[in-house]
Amino acid sequence: MNNKFDYNLIKTLVLIFETKSMSKAAQALGVSAPTLTYSINKLRSYYSDPLFIKSTRGLKPTPLANKLYPAFKKIDEDISQSVMISQDTSPGLYNINVRTNTLMESFLLDRLVNHHKLPAGLCLNFDSQTMQEEDRITALVSREVDIDIGTAIRTNNSLFSVRIAQSRIVALCRKDHPGIGADLSFEQWMREEHAALKSAELNSYLPEKLYSNAYQRNIRYRSQSLLNVLSCIEKTDYIMFLPELLLKYTLRLFNVRAVYIPWMEKDTIDVHAYIHSKAKNDEKLLQIIELVKP
Repeated sequence: MNNKFDYNLIKTLVLIFETKSMSKAAQALGVSAPTLTYSINKLRSYYSDPLFIKSTRGLKPTPLANKLYPAFKKIDEDISQSVMISQDTSPGLYNINVRTNTLMESFLLDRLVNHHKLPAGLCLNFDSQTMQEEDRITALVSREVDIDIGTAIRTNNSLFSVRIAQSRIVALCRKDHPGIGADLSFEQWMREEHAALKSAELNSYLPEKLYSNAYQRNIRYRSQSLLNVLSCIEKTDYIMFLPELLLKYTLRLFNVRAVYIPWMEKDTIDVHAYIHSKAKNDEKLLQIIELVKP
């Protein structure tokens, strides 16, 4: 065993253990795959143990890695908490990092501020970037994100989920749109010009009827900002679809109206809040999640 230990490798073992993947761990650390391989090899050399072995379900920890993980995890969390404290503008401030879309952020902000429900001592840090499913999982596992509010993620033992809502789908157009009535047939849906959210995340949860024709629509505008897409809808004759969950708030903010989609009557989109499984008893996180529910 080598005498010199590199304490930077603690997080490396933690992330590989939790993601069961070298590529996901490298992504979470923001390093290349060769760099991560070099790092884990240093740990393997130090402990004279392979630490992780390839299996059909990803990397499987060795008995030694299973023993190291709880201690390494505690050290990593203590360091992370110390960094957060040093960045706080006031002592004892508790930072919660939330990833969601811009409209859900506005919805949550409205409920927290206007109804005076923002718990004392909390600082909410929002990130509205759209992510692939793998990136969302990595961000949660690495604790870069405390709460992810969005579409369904496949089952993962490292994550704890709460279904916020099961929402029908409606179409949106500007209030004085000249060619759209109270409902929208599939044929008209395909004829109209569309604005769309530019999101890899979005396509992973679209109902089949929407997903199958997603690339055949006449899309004239795309944006990663849902607020900008809605702003485009109220200024043009373009249309879009939206989970009904966000409809009430949308109609208050934008000069748009909802249009019934008969051919989507039985299709829904599930909205979930995800946190790390080890934080499932964190009262502050659960309190924020409860506020998101309709």
